[in-house]
Amino acid sequence: MGEKKKLFFSRHAKSSAMVVSLAIHALLIVVALSFVAVTVIKKEDQRFEAKQINRPKMAMKKLQVPVKMKPKRPKPKLRKRITVKTRTDRNTPDIKMPDISGIKGGMGSVGDGGIGGAAGIGFTMPEINIFGVKGRGEKIFIILDSTPFMMLDEIGGIPAYTIIKEELVKILGRLSPTVLFNIAVYDRGHSFVLFPQMVSATSANVAKVDAWLKPLNAVRTKMGDKDYGVKTLGSGSQQITENFAMDPLQNVRQWNQPACLAMKERADAVFLLTEGWGELFHNVAERKPWSPEKLQRWQEIRDRAQRKLDEENADRRSKGQPPRVIPGPYALVEAYFPGTENPPQPERHWYTPREVVDVLEGTRKKWRPKNPLTSGLDKKKNDPFSINVIHFVRADTGANANDEARLRQLTSLCGGDYRTIAGMDAIKSSVSSE
Repeated sequence: MGEKKKLFFSRHAKSSAMVVSLAIHALLIVVALSFVAVTVIKKEDQRFEAKQINRPKMAMKKLQVPVKMKPKRPKPKLRKRITVKTRTDRNTPDIKMPDISGIKGGMGSVGDGGIGGAAGIGFTMPEINIFGVKGRGEKIFIILDSTPFMMLDEIGGIPAYTIIKEELVKILGRLSPTVLFNIAVYDRGHSFVLFPQMVSATSANVAKVDAWLKPLNAVRTKMGDKDYGVKTLGSGSQQITENFAMDPLQNVRQWNQPACLAMKERADAVFLLTEGWGELFHNVAERKPWSPEKLQRWQEIRDRAQRKLDEENADRRSKGQPPRVIPGPYALVEAYFPGTENPPQPERHWYTPREVVDVLEGTRKKWRPKNPLTSGLDKKKNDPFSINVIHFVRADTGANANDEARLRQLTSLCGGDYRTIAGMDAIKSSVSSE
């Protein structure tokens, strides 16, 4: 028993010592862990204060980066709107305008439509309306036919010609003073122009036109049978002696001569008031022979027709009427003895509208300014102009088919307008009421 108790107490003492040892180790572990946790926490809560350091300030530099810049193009300046109103009498000084090309509408109004390269941005040019034929331009050139054909009784005679002249003066009087113009009159082989160069449409210049045209083919007391033509123009006439035309029209003296002058003066719109195509031809072969007997009989008929014309004009003079105008012996025979065979004409080459336009364009190019003042709005290489025709024809038979075809094609090639006016009644109805 004694041995067993000793063994029991010995084991129990070892177990208690082990338990105590385990407890001590456990306590040490807990203490160690707490120390680590507290240490970590305290280290996280620590604050550090940085010392202020004075550093030198550096000057700021602009960032320089190479950038390709496109040059700015100047914006075109639009001109102020100019409204054309009915003019009243006023004395306005002549305006000397520079030769401007490349802009269509510089002195015109700003609006819709128009012609030329600037039309796309709303530029238009002043408009002129002559007997219902409209054209636009800052430079207007008028050509008036004064050949005997314009004063045929069937067209209206000399009284109708007076109406035409008066209407032209009224039309010019309604233009804005900013418009430049000139006017020419032609006869068989002679052409006259009023102004040495284009002038502004002031009341003073329009008055000069009126004074110049008033005596032309005017009805006078005891008017003679031949008291008409360019010789009756008022003072101030300047004959066109310089030949501006080019081949093949260089020696042709018809309306083409003042038309070429219009090209030299850089007209935008040309208005031709005429009875027909005119004598724009040259002979290519001699006339066919006619027997002396036939020629003698025809001459006798011609002399009889002349006596009839003299008698008719004497009767008209006694009544205060203007004479009857008949252009040439062939028309004279036809007027009093219709159907009579006339002597044969030489074979002729009639210049075509295409040939005429080529001459006009060539003349315009020849006289183009070397350094024209341009706006930059119209960079086209062409130099547009218009030819407009008012064709006065007989009331009984109408227009000559060949003349009408040529004149229509001419206006078509030049972007112009064409109109026929047949007889006195049509002339009266075509004039403005103002």
